[in-house]
Amino acid sequence: MAPARYAKLDDASFDDESLEQQHQRPKPGCATACTRILSKIDFLRWPAVFMLLFGILICELSVLHRQPPSLQLSGEINDLVPNFSTEQKIFRADDRYASDHKTPSSINATKQSWIDLMPQGGGFLAVSSPTSHTLPPPMHFPQTGSSDIYALAVFHQLHCLMHISAFMDTLVMKLRNRDFALNEGEIGHNDHCFNYLRNALMCCGDTALEGQAQAEMFHGVAGTDGTGGMHVCRNYDQIVGWAEKMRVTDGKENLG
Repeated sequence: MAPARYAKLDDASFDDESLEQQHQRPKPGCATACTRILSKIDFLRWPAVFMLLFGILICELSVLHRQPPSLQLSGEINDLVPNFSTEQKIFRADDRYASDHKTPSSINATKQSWIDLMPQGGGFLAVSSPTSHTLPPPMHFPQTGSSDIYALAVFHQLHCLMHISAFMDTLVMKLRNRDFALNEGEIGHNDHCFNYLRNALMCCGDTALEGQAQAEMFHGVAGTDGTGGMHVCRNYDQIVGWAEKMRVTDGKENLG
């Protein structure tokens, strides 16, 4: 068997390859320039990363700022009315808000008790530039000039309850006197109030738990009258105080 041999390269082939390798090898001056450029780029790398991260942070904060704020239950969506504190309250029976349905003195005292719940000004206030907010059209009254007037809902709701109470007293007294004449306008007002209060109750959705009524009429009978349960309530005195500060008139009655 013939011994293994390395193939012999001729001189021409060796010379060509050597020249090609020399041609591909960077010149010393070019290598130095590239090194300087890379060094400068490496120096700017971390500042560039920092600026990129800072830009991302600004974008995220901008997106968060544009998100609508959380809304307080029964609050005002335009931030025209402050958020009031809450407190725990037990509902209790109170005879001041129901008359004996017999005597004028009791009926008048009951009406006054309802009026005493209202703030000075009746809960009416002026709003500047209402069209720049999410609001229904404003009210305009002769005694408030050109001001754009709005009402705080809680006092409208109390006004409706006061009207229903007074209407029932009037109706019962008429029946006792065998007077069967009806005021159709008052009946229509009642219809409005029932629907309005229905909306208000369903909107607020009080989910406090109520237990067995303790009144004598419920003795031995399962049922609740709503008293005795603990509720989370907004601070009504704070609402009244703010409404009086913002009032446009001094009366407690309806402006209309």
